[in-house]
Amino acid sequence: MTKSIPFLLHRKKGADEVIYTAKEIRQADETAARQGMPEDVLMERAASAVASRLAVPPSASILVVCGTGNNGGDGWVVARELVQRGHDVFVWTPLGEPKSRTAAAHAAYARRFVTVVSDPRPTDLIIDALFGIGLKGPVTGQARTVISWLQSQDTPIISIDIPSGVTSDTASGFDGHAVKATATYTLHGYKRSAFLPKTAPYYGKVERVDIGLPHTSSWRVLTADDFDETLFWRDPFSHKATYGHGLLIGGSAHLIGAPFLAAKASLRTGIGLLDVAIPDAASPLKATLPEAMYYCIEAIPETDYAATAIGPGMTEGGTLERVWESVRSRESPLIVDAGALTTRHLEASGPVTLTPHPGELARLTGKTVEAIEADRFEVARQFAMKHGVHLILKGTYTLIVSPDGSGAVNTVEAPALAKGGSGDVLTGIALALWARSRRIEPRNNPNEQAVLWHALAAKRAGETIHPASVLASDVIEAIGCI
Repeated sequence: MTKSIPFLLHRKKGADEVIYTAKEIRQADETAARQGMPEDVLMERAASAVASRLAVPPSASILVVCGTGNNGGDGWVVARELVQRGHDVFVWTPLGEPKSRTAAAHAAYARRFVTVVSDPRPTDLIIDALFGIGLKGPVTGQARTVISWLQSQDTPIISIDIPSGVTSDTASGFDGHAVKATATYTLHGYKRSAFLPKTAPYYGKVERVDIGLPHTSSWRVLTADDFDETLFWRDPFSHKATYGHGLLIGGSAHLIGAPFLAAKASLRTGIGLLDVAIPDAASPLKATLPEAMYYCIEAIPETDYAATAIGPGMTEGGTLERVWESVRSRESPLIVDAGALTTRHLEASGPVTLTPHPGELARLTGKTVEAIEADRFEVARQFAMKHGVHLILKGTYTLIVSPDGSGAVNTVEAPALAKGGSGDVLTGIALALWARSRRIEPRNNPNEQAVLWHALAAKRAGETIHPASVLASDVIEAIGCI
């Protein structure tokens, strides 16, 4: 038996890369049915689209494992399509016959072409069509045994829509007993669990398969293609004020480097003018960044700044509270990071962006880190809407959420960012983009572009230095090189 076979995943340029909950997917299906798209036709289109994406050698044999629901119905259609392309295809139904009318109809027709087996047999490829988005919790009974068998196989596994055993929306209660797919073809839109730490590894490579339905989701996927390269462009008739005058507040007796990392990142991103307010303990580092202008953190000027960032290197205490009172009444954008991320610092006169990692959001919400990571989308969405803030929830798949609850997920992989100081760099980039937005109308969400730029710079730095050795300062140097 062949242990691995080549297959290809494609990302269609310009396609809507969107994310849905299971409820939203069901609503889309129901809307399609009301508008004249019968469920059996929709299943045919979806499964045929999956089959057409599979680039496997003509000689490859394939086992399709079908469940009793509509995901199993998709499997039956895929099996029929692959037979017609000349493959030896075997269908295994370990949980019984289809229970839905649509799946049963497709299964009845597919039986004319495929070989149905009572036990699994060695093949070159396995297609997982056991469970779809309807799964509510951990698998039990015979299904658990079937998934154990699938887990034991060395054969590549392609999952349809979602790896069987993984729930669609959250990782709450997920026990790890699921198909670990080589790749997943997800239908209509991505599922939230494809971006959660506990469940994302089960998807393998994931590709969204368009099935011809309109998109109504308020969540999008961001890739490198979404980075706005016009951010590098400088008008030949512009001047330093064109790109904003920002204020960065940070530092404490034992954390003097953080504000300098944020400040240098902001300057590299192209801010026109930058004031930095730091404590006396941080003064010796001023010479490392002569391009900034410096003030004592206890004597911040009343300048009309285009944007302000507060928090890198700060700790709770009297200084932070006094400074907060001096900046919260300003109507310009405010980025709140690190030590300034407390429940007392959620409201200001201008738009507020919070940049927590899961531990900091746990402190803000009273939830555990585990609970946040299991349901990142909903926790972040509810928090942003409740407090009327922009939220950047950092992580492998950073979430960027707007006050109305809509959001995006960054998928640019940047393992080099797993290093102290990376968050300070992101704060500096965000400050620069918000500052320039006063005079230059942004084409895209400044926070989304900040996250993308940050990840792309880290990725570029990791191409010349091993990601394990990349420092936050290396990411700063790569900001202008992506």
